[in-house]
Amino acid sequence: MRKIAVCIKQIPLVEDTNFDPVTRTIRRDGVNVISAYDLRAIAQAVDLKNRFGAETVVVTMGPPQAREALTDALGMGLDRAVHLQDRAFAGADTLATARALALWLKREAFDLIMLGKYSLDAETGQVGPEIAELLGIAQITGVRTLELDGDRIRAERESDEGLDQVEALMPALLTCAERLINPIKIDPKTRAAAQSMPIETVTAAQLTADAAQLGLAGSPTWVQEVRAQESPKVHCTMIDAADPELAAERVIAALESCGALKPRVHRRRPIAAPIRPPARGKDVWVAVESDLAGAITLGSLELLSAADRLATQLGGAVIATGLSADIARHAGLIASYGADRIIIPASPALASYSPDSAAAAIADLVRDRAPWGLLLCASERGRDWGPRLAARMGLGLTGDAIGLELDGENRMVALKPAFGGNIVAPILSKTYPQAATVRQGVLELAEPNPARRAAVETVALELAAPLTRTVNSVSSIDHSVAPLDGAEVVVGIGMGVGGPEGVAVVKDFARTLGAAICATRRVTDKGWVAHQLQVGLTGKAIAPRLYFSVGIRGVPNHTVGIKRAETIVAINNDPDAVIFERANFGLVGDWQPLTRALIAAFQRRNAA
Repeated sequence: MRKIAVCIKQIPLVEDTNFDPVTRTIRRDGVNVISAYDLRAIAQAVDLKNRFGAETVVVTMGPPQAREALTDALGMGLDRAVHLQDRAFAGADTLATARALALWLKREAFDLIMLGKYSLDAETGQVGPEIAELLGIAQITGVRTLELDGDRIRAERESDEGLDQVEALMPALLTCAERLINPIKIDPKTRAAAQSMPIETVTAAQLTADAAQLGLAGSPTWVQEVRAQESPKVHCTMIDAADPELAAERVIAALESCGALKPRVHRRRPIAAPIRPPARGKDVWVAVESDLAGAITLGSLELLSAADRLATQLGGAVIATGLSADIARHAGLIASYGADRIIIPASPALASYSPDSAAAAIADLVRDRAPWGLLLCASERGRDWGPRLAARMGLGLTGDAIGLELDGENRMVALKPAFGGNIVAPILSKTYPQAATVRQGVLELAEPNPARRAAVETVALELAAPLTRTVNSVSSIDHSVAPLDGAEVVVGIGMGVGGPEGVAVVKDFARTLGAAICATRRVTDKGWVAHQLQVGLTGKAIAPRLYFSVGIRGVPNHTVGIKRAETIVAINNDPDAVIFERANFGLVGDWQPLTRALIAAFQRRNAA
């Protein structure tokens, strides 16, 4: 019999956030629900229970009302419920939360520990990998498909370009992607019956005598303040769509009039020529990544640009490191964006990507060289091994930052969005190196200096055998369309386009514009567009100069991801579609003739 633990979190509704200005925390006394990804973990555990006769336990850490989430999980079919409830847990960041959960999980021999891919309130997926590191077990994050063969796990995990095929042995921790399984619907009768099921309560003292490791006291990161981000108020100018050709010309005229067709002017800060010597406690390290084609990612170049600025202020050097053999091949490019030295860990354990080996390798280097800060891409892999590194070293890690600053004491201030971007919180760390994962497309890209050269140092490391093995990586990205990250012009695809044939027309429009494409969750769920291009609450957030919305209703789950779009043109056949409340220009009519007319009009403009 398998034994499965499911860790869940009860969160406030995104549209119903309530902030406490004194404690700078989110009040959870309003309507709360189980985080959407956690519902997938519950459903997967119930499925495994039904197939293999597994024993299932659900656990949460939270205030008294979190018992409601446990009751619902029991009603969905889990066997036991445990509530970590104590004022000593209050104010916990991800690492303090992971510590508390890991202390309880150590009590029982679980074959599988399951969580949602991330929590929608803070948009972080750090707790799962941190628990895995604290327990010393394998992890697979963002699981899309799952197969168990004895003690062997075969899974497909979401990657930035498609899917990774991964294998591991139990015990293991899995975080569940949205598309792994449908959540279980619970009816009022079943919920009422679950109310009588027992829930075990566990206090901090029952977990450990060292309460300083828990709650606010045990949290290496802290929130400086909470800044509410209000949605922009937009007046939508409706354009008569009765004649598609005339409407297309009017759209172009309107966009030219407001300047939306002019590329952003980038006055990039130049990278200085001198190579800076390393200085312990002042160096800024960047974990550089490459894509499946072996090219250095845009996010890595943006991090190097930011590190160059920070190192100049701190009086240290920029040290680039990474796990790919492609890094040495691109040493000139990496140096041109600010790296003063490139350090490459070498070990047989790094031949195939595994998050535990990656974390161990970088931890060994960081302990030896004592940098001021460590920056990682908020990519699927950065989010996979970065939290594991933080747990291994006891570091504070700010996830998915959208900005980096220095305060008056030369501490890193990482700006982190939450609740779909409804708030931004400056996060500081009590530990060194200060660490953050940063979203691609949000930091300024510097002007590279091709004359710079950086020394390349290879460091041989003795690492334990990896706990997981990446068997294969598959790309699902259409490279005939511009990449989404950092795109100035984006065309969004909704269910209104009808199917793959409609998507093909919209892609033609995007190619005409030199634009990227994105899609709503329902479109990616249908498989019409790769899930990496989903924008919204459970997808990406983008900030294009110009956004065309084609066949999108405009529900908040999507529009929260386009809050920073400067100009929006919406096409929908429903005059009451809520997308028009967010758009600057609107066209009511059949999307297909309007889009084809726009293609023709922009082609004429491009040829002029």
